[in-house]
Amino acid sequence: MNKKILIFIDWYKPGFKAGGPIRSISNLVNQLNDKANYYIVTRDTDYSEHLPYKNIISNQWNQVDESKVYYLSSSNIKYTKIKELINEINPDTIYCNSLFSVFFSILPIFIAKKKSIRHVLAVRGMLSGGSLSVKNRKKDIFITVMKFLSFYKSTIFHATNLSEKKDISRELKSPNIIIANNLSKKKEYNFIQKTKKDNCLKLVSIGRIAPEKNTLFALEVLKNVRSNIIFDIYGPIGNNQYWKDCKSIINQLPDNIVFNYKGVLEHQLIEETLLNYQALFLPSTGENYGHVIVEAMINSCIPIISDKTPWKGLEKQKIGFDVSLDDKNLFVEKIEFLNSIDNKEFNKMSNNSYQYAHNIIFNGEALKTYHKLFQLSQLNV
Repeated sequence: MNKKILIFIDWYKPGFKAGGPIRSISNLVNQLNDKANYYIVTRDTDYSEHLPYKNIISNQWNQVDESKVYYLSSSNIKYTKIKELINEINPDTIYCNSLFSVFFSILPIFIAKKKSIRHVLAVRGMLSGGSLSVKNRKKDIFITVMKFLSFYKSTIFHATNLSEKKDISRELKSPNIIIANNLSKKKEYNFIQKTKKDNCLKLVSIGRIAPEKNTLFALEVLKNVRSNIIFDIYGPIGNNQYWKDCKSIINQLPDNIVFNYKGVLEHQLIEETLLNYQALFLPSTGENYGHVIVEAMINSCIPIISDKTPWKGLEKQKIGFDVSLDDKNLFVEKIEFLNSIDNKEFNKMSNNSYQYAHNIIFNGEALKTYHKLFQLSQLNV
């Protein structure tokens, strides 16, 4: 009999504005649905939205792909309902996907501890230096209190890479950490050759417009680029003041930089959208995985990213560029270089990016680590 995994996550499909964690859970279910029965508890609205999703029924189980999803209305997000759902499913493992969420992390873990249910917490990059620097006082107080209470004493932590394991160990002093890299959706991909015009590079950024994604930094870099660039940004505005600061820089961009804010992009449109661009420009302050980076590479986009992601040493492999955030001029240099190469050289590099992402997606060893994380039956990979 398959084990039962009860997943708590603030936002899930058909939502898409919360980005990576939604894809992480969707891809997990996609790749491991034959090894466990998945039950997902989430809100009935998307990130920063107030109207419930269409085509779902709130406050009851819905079949979504290979899992059952319970969409909680705002009035039903409360302790008693969380406890009722845990009692109903009686799961083998509870899996939470946020560090700071009261109803989708703290309370489920509290109940799991009282009922002696095995529970796993994915902090989703929230303990990285970049993430902790935002609203740091509140976060520092939270972490201090949780350590004082030994709240996570019996919690198993899911780290997606060694760097995140170090973050968890440093901040929460937990010895119970399992590394299991995020999974990508398993489907067939083909390398798509692209045509790059001379002295015109099409850059794209897909993700929240927020300090963590370093949108302002990206725009400041482009102020110093002298070649012709088209830079399109897709994503929800996570912070109105931050977006106001971004617009101030946008108004200062030179004539050779064409900037377009394209609004929010639904997840099912990401792959076809990426095919229209030559490079992903995402100098984020930290990614515990970076789904859009892998999606960009598998769709023949060259990544220009910070060195705060798991994907390092890209330039040596002629895949892309992972650049220190301490050196804006080096970002400028790499963008100028990519713009200067001809179509043949560009497609060689683009193909390297594609092959690199293909190896990530079809890495059987990454899949096996979830056997340990969820104590599943032996995987046949």
